[in-house]
Amino acid sequence: MGVNIMFAFGVEELADEAETESVANALTDLVREEGFQEHEVGVRWDLADGRHWVAGQTDYPIGISRFYAWRPRFEAAIQERVYAVAPSAKAGITFWYPDELAAKRESSG
Repeated sequence: MGVNIMFAFGVEELADEAETESVANALTDLVREEGFQEHEVGVRWDLADGRHWVAGQTDYPIGISRFYAWRPRFEAAIQERVYAVAPSAKAGITFWYPDELAAKRESSG
């Protein structure tokens, strides 16, 4: 069975612009390999307050079949791609479930 999800990931503690761009490219490749289109999952990078970072997120809910099996594999793939080009970077991902949020709002209103 599928579930509608949204997610956001981020990578911090990047050394420089070259490393940041390499991480952004690696994660862009990963989300495309997972079948997500550019308008579904965006990946960007920048320098803010002297720190390089990479971030990506879904723009709207996406249906994932067998989410229970896909999620740990995707989380591990993010870590692997980041650490392959930036071993000292810190990467994380957060998932949320818009259908559950909508149901909670409806039941409390």
